[in-house]
Amino acid sequence: MEGYLLKWVNPFQRWQKRYFILNDHILTYCDQPGGRSKGQIHLKVAGIAESKDDTLRIIINTGTGQILLKAANFDEKNKWLIALKKNQEFCQRHQVFNYGQRIQELLTDIWSNFALFDEQLTYLQEKASLSMYKEISDIINLGQYLKNGITLCCTLIEEEKIKLYGESDTIYESFDFENEIPLNTQASNYSMRQEEQKQNYLENFNFQQFLETIKLSNPIKYNNIKYNRVYSRLNITNDTTRKCLAYKQDPEEKFAFWPFLKECIGKDLTRIPMPLLFHQPLSALQFFATSFEYYETLKQAAKAEDPYKRMSYLMAFSLVRCILGIDCQKKFFNPVLGETYEFFTSEYKVISEQVSHHPPITAVHCESDDFVLSITMEATVGFSGTSIMAKLPGLVHFKNKKTNEHMTYSFPNIVVKNLLFGKMYFEQVGETIYSNHTTGDIGILTLKERNNEKDAYQVKAVIKDKNGNVRCQLNGFFNKEIYANNELIWKRNPLNPESKWYYFYSHHILQLNHLNEDILRSIPQTDSRMRSDMRALECGFKDLGQEEKVRIEEKQRERRKIMEEKKEQHKPRFFKEEFDPFSKRNYWVYLYNYEKEKHLIDLDLF
Repeated sequence: MEGYLLKWVNPFQRWQKRYFILNDHILTYCDQPGGRSKGQIHLKVAGIAESKDDTLRIIINTGTGQILLKAANFDEKNKWLIALKKNQEFCQRHQVFNYGQRIQELLTDIWSNFALFDEQLTYLQEKASLSMYKEISDIINLGQYLKNGITLCCTLIEEEKIKLYGESDTIYESFDFENEIPLNTQASNYSMRQEEQKQNYLENFNFQQFLETIKLSNPIKYNNIKYNRVYSRLNITNDTTRKCLAYKQDPEEKFAFWPFLKECIGKDLTRIPMPLLFHQPLSALQFFATSFEYYETLKQAAKAEDPYKRMSYLMAFSLVRCILGIDCQKKFFNPVLGETYEFFTSEYKVISEQVSHHPPITAVHCESDDFVLSITMEATVGFSGTSIMAKLPGLVHFKNKKTNEHMTYSFPNIVVKNLLFGKMYFEQVGETIYSNHTTGDIGILTLKERNNEKDAYQVKAVIKDKNGNVRCQLNGFFNKEIYANNELIWKRNPLNPESKWYYFYSHHILQLNHLNEDILRSIPQTDSRMRSDMRALECGFKDLGQEEKVRIEEKQRERRKIMEEKKEQHKPRFFKEEFDPFSKRNYWVYLYNYEKEKHLIDLDLF
């Protein structure tokens, strides 16, 4: 049987027309007749049911996910449902008898190939000279090992085949096909509830086959994936982008700050492990890549003809890094020492590494054809009892490849307020200086605490030349738009209405923690995307995510303890520390070795 049905793809694409072909026990689907197969459903182990909510819908539980189908009318739905169930029943009824025949075919094939292999191995052993014999001795030993293994396996299979033939009548009688309710009854309870939408709604690749390809080249990554409870629940897709997360997070979710934070008054919060529910599924290393949604603004900071316009674009870009915190007040995951992150596009590359744990220091390098952006971020976070203050010493270096200009700026402090009463919010406060060390121009940005909603996120800044003359004025709101001398230089991208269910992430931010086959092959095991605690939170496995977070933190403490006993110090791999003549502090400089050495890392962090 074959024909068109609607298939549920995801909350954005919703129902899409697919051409289904039912053959033997396999249901295959593609875009159109004769098209490339987009997926297969094996009915032997599937659960088939009707939906109580929609009379035209068929639900298939594959064991690892749920496939939702919809027919054009009731008669068509019934035809497909009857065909699917009859096909499945036939497979189950005749499965036992097919086993005996299939075993015999496999045994014949195995013994035939085994005889050929044995003949070739003997020939190789007889013809090899003394020098060649030494070179191929490992091959011969392996061959003998395989011979013994195959012989044992085939003997056991022969014995089981004889037992199967002798017991086949008894086995068949034990199946009551009319009364048996295996997966089908369970499937009938399935609906489009959120928990059951944690499925692979995009096309899968063979994950186990992929794991075997990295088993030898990256055993740490292999073990971290193969034996982790989070990854065992995932269906990794091979899609290049995504439009949503696997789990809808309630934007109104309440979590009690005070019982936890009251014990932290006067302490540095960067040294205190936070509960999983305080977090959003991004590492602080990935946070630096969120701003590159507005890469074009940074590009204009390098390409604009007017030097004051170039600085105004840089000032606008520096403010957009905190846009995400306007709607989502949850914190980022603290990186583990040695954790890395890469985000490569056709126009720019972002590389970051956690180079120090106490104090926490992150080094970031971003480069395009037009500029180099270098960031050294050190953070101390304190809790006064009513608010949280994050102080961010350090300097950002912006080098213009076209003009050879070198500009720097620092980060304003961040304050989180209304932790106990009212709606929690954050704001950037303090004065930030932007310096063009080539021309002598400076920009002065002053961010004041809000008095009311009207002046929240307000931007007021001036740019002066080396003689102190005001050459440009900036104004606007960094949650909406920014103007330079009354000319619009930056505007916030609108969010998809569905983004509220996904931490208010834009399309760009959704890609930062995306994981597919190509990314898995490319990134080292230290990449933030490999964090199982963060991945669990993203997928809604919150209890498991909390357990994984504790495990990773314990693993980090154990590693630090071992290093202290051996009197060893962690050495960052991709950045080196140098003295910054502008800030009079040390900062971290990229070594341009990431792409060459990222797969040589031997750290086991997660």
